[in-house]
Amino acid sequence: MEELKRHVDDSLEFLPGALIEFDISKMAVTYMNRMAFFLFGYPPTKEPLNIPIQNIFLNETEFQRAKKLTESFGLDSYEKKIPYTRFEKQELHDFWFKKVDGEPFYGGSQGSFILDEAQVPIGVRLYIRDLTEERKTEKALLESEQKYRTLVEFSTDLIFLADEEGIVLSVNKAAAKSVGGLPEEIQGKHISELFPPDIVKKYQESLREIFVTGKGSSYESCIRMNKRTIWIDTSLNPVKSKSGEVTAVLGVSRDITERKLAEIKIEESDSLRELLLDVVTHDLKTPASVIYGLADMAREYLPEDEVVESIFLSSQRLLGVLENTSVLSRAVFGEQIPKSVLVLNELMLEIANEFTSQLESTGMSLEIQIPAEIKITANPLIGEAFKNFISNAIKYAKDGKKIIIEAIEGNDSVMIGFKDFGRTIPIEKRNLIFERGSQLSKTNKSGRGLGLAIVKRIAKAHNSDVGVEPNKPSGNIFYLRLPQ
Repeated sequence: MEELKRHVDDSLEFLPGALIEFDISKMAVTYMNRMAFFLFGYPPTKEPLNIPIQNIFLNETEFQRAKKLTESFGLDSYEKKIPYTRFEKQELHDFWFKKVDGEPFYGGSQGSFILDEAQVPIGVRLYIRDLTEERKTEKALLESEQKYRTLVEFSTDLIFLADEEGIVLSVNKAAAKSVGGLPEEIQGKHISELFPPDIVKKYQESLREIFVTGKGSSYESCIRMNKRTIWIDTSLNPVKSKSGEVTAVLGVSRDITERKLAEIKIEESDSLRELLLDVVTHDLKTPASVIYGLADMAREYLPEDEVVESIFLSSQRLLGVLENTSVLSRAVFGEQIPKSVLVLNELMLEIANEFTSQLESTGMSLEIQIPAEIKITANPLIGEAFKNFISNAIKYAKDGKKIIIEAIEGNDSVMIGFKDFGRTIPIEKRNLIFERGSQLSKTNKSGRGLGLAIVKRIAKAHNSDVGVEPNKPSGNIFYLRLPQ
């Protein structure tokens, strides 16, 4: 058809989108620009085209949709050979197209009629943009939004959206139920219609702060709701526009009543334990003092008796522990304890003297390899941890015949290690032995397995690390790393 020969400038070739033209009489594509060749996968050519229009649509359904749309915009002008007079702006319409190899793609198209000199339609010009990735993104966003809505709607947390004035914009089912209504009944109400005055005041203060600072906040509160008192943890976060302006506040409240009640019970339990510990300590001091006094007297008459010496040293140690029982209880319950500067070598020598008889009876030696200048900041209670390490080495590693105590001073800490040469503790048990009720040996049933658990608490009270590593070729290194 002579009228449809190309008489356009080359600028059409460099449009950012695909441009095609088809002849109405032939129902065939007669022109593609550079981007259209690329989009549909046809090899570029300057020769006239004659591609059936059906071939660019994915299927017959899409082709018929396009055909009906064209008819609705005035195809009758072509059929009646009358001038086309409708020049309203065409909207973007989406269709599934296909490439020459059959691969589908989703495209947005905008069309207009090509008119002859008599203004009669003789062809259609289509501008097509590939929307495949955009559609995938929209689909993913839609699915994400649906998942989010499902998550919000079925969440047991109370989720709500409010504006600066405290008007509820949106709530999930759990939030609506908590105040005795349905979401549609709660939306649009002011928070003063839903909560007690003290809660409203705190919430409004938080709202104002968020709208001014743009920063979120959280708090715990105890409220009366549905005829019962509950504890809730509320997190408020700003919802911002693209320009960064706070437009609303998203709130999430969680019922923490069970957790708070458990905390209260723990506090009451700790107080009871401390009281019991005070009573037990007081009752133990008297007999311990008597044993200590009698053992001291017996030493004068039996200076060489190892049993008497052992009783004396043990009772002395017991009295020392009882004197420090308040500090020990604070350490056990995770509280801060007073600290002072201690000379490590001197402290270790004093502790070692308490084990002289035990070391001799087992045929073991104890070497202290600690530089005289090393000092630590700790409570004297730290000595109980050191004693526990030595005692365990004597009890469980006596076959190794030797204990070495070392200290290495770093930039911000002191590493104190207690080396034994007995049987190496398996790797899977190295953390377990510091738990309450765990013992180093299954064959030795004495004790309740509290020693290393208390050592762990003492270390924690000093912000220290405690653990055990293998000593090669055999044995273990129990260590405690104290901050400087």
